[in-house]
Amino acid sequence: MENTQVISKEKQITYAIHINAKTPYEIFLDDIPLPRFGRHYSSGMNATLELNPYLLSNGVHKLKVRYLPLETAKDGLLHPEDVFFNKDAKWNMFFVNYVKDNTDPLGYNGEIDYENSELKIIPPPNPVPFWEQVFELDIKDLPYKLEGWSNSEDLSKLDEDVLEHEVFSYYNMLRDIMNNGEVNKYIQLNKKSGEEVVISTYDKDSKWLTSDERKEDLINTCKGNMLPINKEDYTLKLYAYGKIVAIERIKKFKNKSLVAKEENGFSGYSFKLHKPKGSDQFEIIR
Repeated sequence: MENTQVISKEKQITYAIHINAKTPYEIFLDDIPLPRFGRHYSSGMNATLELNPYLLSNGVHKLKVRYLPLETAKDGLLHPEDVFFNKDAKWNMFFVNYVKDNTDPLGYNGEIDYENSELKIIPPPNPVPFWEQVFELDIKDLPYKLEGWSNSEDLSKLDEDVLEHEVFSYYNMLRDIMNNGEVNKYIQLNKKSGEEVVISTYDKDSKWLTSDERKEDLINTCKGNMLPINKEDYTLKLYAYGKIVAIERIKKFKNKSLVAKEENGFSGYSFKLHKPKGSDQFEIIR
């Protein structure tokens, strides 16, 4: 985290994807779903998705977009004209970078060259259940390098039953810690993930990671309120080409790992795990 303090402002580059969506969609960076709005994005919604927390280093990174059928599609299929009707009514996606500036009304310095940053959208040739495109993003100007899951075990090579048992055991342990209000244990388990996100987002105020305010919020939200983990409610997912694993709820609270019941609703939590090479223990990495 100390390195973040010495990165000059002009080098604090944030990479992002700006989307004008015509259909629902899902989006993945290096085989990791980008989190927002339950991960299933609605049609007609403009969004700017920051990539830095999932960019470990410079190099070529793969962005995959899965275009999904319109909610109103009677046949349940995605049609070519849903993605590209004409030049004025089509999907738009832009790969941009900027330096954040909270004093600017736009939230960043300078101007974004949208004309030369658009990613070419190709519609499906025929009606299909879904359509995917993969784009290669050339990341050149990150001033940091993170370990993340770069040196992690390939979990796809493990016995499926063994992997499932270990993963569900970890999440049950984490659920119990949250339900018991053991906030110091919770913060320690999230330490590496939190520090890497602080570095990648150039957050100079990292004290919130261990603040009394955060601890109090966790206790108020989670203690005695965590829903049980029933396997029939979950699916196990591998991401990052086998280096990250997560359990995700299938229907209610879809894609969340753990859920806390509140007086007026629910709070969902998503955790992604990895196993460093040479270790027999899982760790939270995002």
